[in-house]
Amino acid sequence: MIKDLTNENLIKLDFEAKTKEEALNFMIEMFYETGVINSKELFAKDVFERENLGTTGVGMGIAIPHGKSKAVLKESFAILRLAKPIDWQSLDGQPVIMVIMLAVPEKDADTTHLKILSRLAYFLMDDDFRQNLIEANSKKEILKLIERKELEVA
Repeated sequence: MIKDLTNENLIKLDFEAKTKEEALNFMIEMFYETGVINSKELFAKDVFERENLGTTGVGMGIAIPHGKSKAVLKESFAILRLAKPIDWQSLDGQPVIMVIMLAVPEKDADTTHLKILSRLAYFLMDDDFRQNLIEANSKKEILKLIERKELEVA
């Protein structure tokens, strides 16, 4: 289940970031501190290379950056809600308030990455789910929202 790929230590609410790079680097640090990755430098290189290929700002205030990397020890995702929206060169031109970063081991990249990405994208297409995620008051509430959505679509 997708909820098993994150936890409270991979969620940060109301983070003050002025730039996309600042937000990405904070999330990379979260992955490192929780043992998801074993090299901040290698994972950062892979994440920023992906960012340079095209925007990960999918619209509606959401960005889904991702790194497929040898530095990833276990597939996971982190959630960062920003205190104020920032420019992400999103597809719809809107600033981003919620960042969901995927970390996928390079060896599992093709199948795992697409499964997680498609599942999250499906969840985020639901206006109520997306709004509730953005307005959640706690990390526990975010985890409950994901769990409920997963059970709803199972």
